[in-house]
Amino acid sequence: MLLLSLVFIGNITIKFASIAPEGSYWYNMAKNVERTLSKDQGIKIIIYGGTSMGDETEIVKKIRIGQLHAAGMTSHGLEMIAPEIRAYDIPLVFESYEEFFAVRDALFPELQKRFEERGYKLLSHFAIGFIYIFSRKENPWNTNLWVWVGDVLSEAQGKEMRELFKVIPLQIGDVLQALATGMIDSVFNAWYALQALQWGNHIKSYISVPQHLYTAGIVIRKDVWDKLPEDVKREGQKSIFEAGINTEREVIKLNQETQERFLSKMKRISEPKENIEKLRASMQRIKQRILDENQKIKEFYTLIEKELAKIRKPN
Repeated sequence: MLLLSLVFIGNITIKFASIAPEGSYWYNMAKNVERTLSKDQGIKIIIYGGTSMGDETEIVKKIRIGQLHAAGMTSHGLEMIAPEIRAYDIPLVFESYEEFFAVRDALFPELQKRFEERGYKLLSHFAIGFIYIFSRKENPWNTNLWVWVGDVLSEAQGKEMRELFKVIPLQIGDVLQALATGMIDSVFNAWYALQALQWGNHIKSYISVPQHLYTAGIVIRKDVWDKLPEDVKREGQKSIFEAGINTEREVIKLNQETQERFLSKMKRISEPKENIEKLRASMQRIKQRILDENQKIKEFYTLIEKELAKIRKPN
């Protein structure tokens, strides 16, 4: 998640897009990057927040045709460039943030390689948070559940969760109005993102089972990146990667703070046990479906498994 920006470096213009709302912590991350790069008098950065360039699907399309050159996106958008990144986001992979940090750091060079093979430079990869199901109804079961149209995770969720929900695919920009009008009742999200996107204004309950970890990153077309001066690339890559890690730390804290604040007005759903068991079973099926149907994700997931085995190995 980030924003839309225009970066002028001499006679080079880089158009950078994202769906992050202005005022969110992801927006502030871009402002930090702007301050760092603007130390060079030859660089001017103009930042726009929100969905000026459309949903992430549209952003990727515009990057491919050169209308945009870079973006800060969730793994939903990044998957359209290198599907391997979704191996981090499927259910039942990480048991803690610490596991993700260790695996992400170990495999980031390999993930960068996958993006470079497609003509892109991946500059950062960071956690948004563990995802929960939130609802505007006090009883979320069998309600209309939003899934983000167009990616492998949502497609698997849509197929495997129909026993518990009525699945409604929408673009993310339509979710707030759909919640307000009752077109949808329930959504997937992390705690802080729920607040940043203003969805929390409509939420009355949440299911206490975390669904999966969700990630994001910053990417730029490699042909554009290669045109930048070496000192700018060196400082830019360092500052953007560090900004992602720093934002990750702060957003994890904000997830906890937001959860504590919302819990006073939100019902925690952990019953009936039969439905919770069905939900956990659906998570396992979602994971298996994604791995069975997506060879590149499956291949990268084996690398994640190897790193997790090292972390979890008994002393």
